Amino acid sequence: MTETSDPRSPSSGPLILVVDDEVPIANFLHDFLEDNGFRVTLAHTGRDGMNAAAETSPDVILLDVDLPDLSGYEVCRLMRQKSLLRTKPILMLTALSSSGNEMTGLKAGADDYLTKPIDTARLLARLNAAIHRNIRELDANPLTRLPGNTSITQEIERRIAAKEQFAILYADLNNFKAYNDRYGFLRGDQVIKLAAQCLTASVEFAGDELAFLGHVGGDDFVAIVHPDRAEQACKDVIAKFDGMIPDLYDEADRRLGYIEGKTRQGQEVRFPFVGISLAVVTTRAREFSHPGEISSLASELKAWAKSHGKSAYVVDRRRPR
Repeated sequence: MTETSDPRSPSSGPLILVVDDEVPIANFLHDFLEDNGFRVTLAHTGRDGMNAAAETSPDVILLDVDLPDLSGYEVCRLMRQKSLLRTKPILMLTALSSSGNEMTGLKAGADDYLTKPIDTARLLARLNAAIHRNIRELDANPLTRLPGNTSITQEIERRIAAKEQFAILYADLNNFKAYNDRYGFLRGDQVIKLAAQCLTASVEFAGDELAFLGHVGGDDFVAIVHPDRAEQACKDVIAKFDGMIPDLYDEADRRLGYIEGKTRQGQEVRFPFVGISLAVVTTRAREFSHPGEISSLASELKAWAKSHGKSAYVVDRRRPR
């Protein structure tokens, strides 16, 4: 069982997952970290920690070594096998301070090691250092903490070179400018973060441990999954996003089901709620030699998906002539 803050909360602090079976310590960390501007999710077993990490995509994972079901070392190794968790900073917590235990944690894939009782000043310093290092190393988007353009291009190039079978989902938002015009950029950031959360959860739900998710910028995202899982991921993204987006509108607008605004040409129109459009390009239909070929094809498909006027996905099934 996990405990977490509402992911749609306006708090923009980094999300910390604490996995510790000692409830008093977990609760202390929860309160202390929230007091210092973080959002916090708690889990008390290794398996719950794995599930919570997949569902919430935390910025840092605080992982206790001694858990009732799996050891923290084993949980760390399992997390590093999942593509969506491979780059997440993991700080291990233990009452044991020997160098041997520290080396075991680092070999399992941990980024850092802290001993109990916890020095709170050191904990804050290590957390902030891990977050900043991860953003710098991954060229991560500062809003969603997802890998950015460099990482996306490298991942696509790697899969092309390896001749892997994959599907790329290019996602962006419909009516997002109208929302920003109505509510402002800070509220708009919450919509982008919601899209990132829905994509993360849906890619994980598709059951592809080698999946990848990146944030191109603005309201544009890229996900890479196995071709067999692409359509299910799209359906799940749309269901999640469409189910949650009304909560980000004011009650009066929510009752109407639309907002009034102007087009780029200055025409007054009614804009439906923000939707999400997905274009799916797959190696099942054709071979690619460069990421630019995929991007060009996806741009055409995205325009088609957006023409539906609501959340939709389009899969390229055409074979080259």
